[in-house]
Amino acid sequence: MEFDNDELLALAQHDMEQGQLENALRKLKQIVKQDSAPARSLAVAAKLYARLGLFGHAKKLYERYLAMQPGSVEIAFELGMVNFDMGEIDTALSLWDKVLSDNPTFPPALFYAALAHSRNNRLADAKRNLDVLLQTASADNLYFSRSKELLQSIDAQAMQQSGGQPASLNVR
Repeated sequence: MEFDNDELLALAQHDMEQGQLENALRKLKQIVKQDSAPARSLAVAAKLYARLGLFGHAKKLYERYLAMQPGSVEIAFELGMVNFDMGEIDTALSLWDKVLSDNPTFPPALFYAALAHSRNNRLADAKRNLDVLLQTASADNLYFSRSKELLQSIDAQAMQQSGGQPASLNVR
């Protein structure tokens, strides 16, 4: 029995929900090897590859998706995550900066850009992103509470760097 792309994609998503990643991957590979693979299948396959830690594969599929759908905020963010996970922090920040230029209050991009800036010791930039997130996201947003924790960590890091003196990182 032959399945069309929509059927294979639906079955692959079901397999992923059931934790049957090998079966999902088999189905998705059948779809994405086609030059005319639907954009949605590229995103699903990229997410699976990222979940498996195969970031190079995920990156290629996210890039293919964005070539077809360049305005996708979610996929551009996720491509940034893959780059972040690969240690390509500047590339990730560049992608998130573009996401934020089009959607300046997108909580995931604000949070992860802040995290990347803090790791690069650019604490003022990190705090600026967190400030925007905390002012615009609702308190029940996952990134709201995570941002408060990151902000506390950044403040502690800034205190440590200043030799115990409160740091003057006014970002407003």
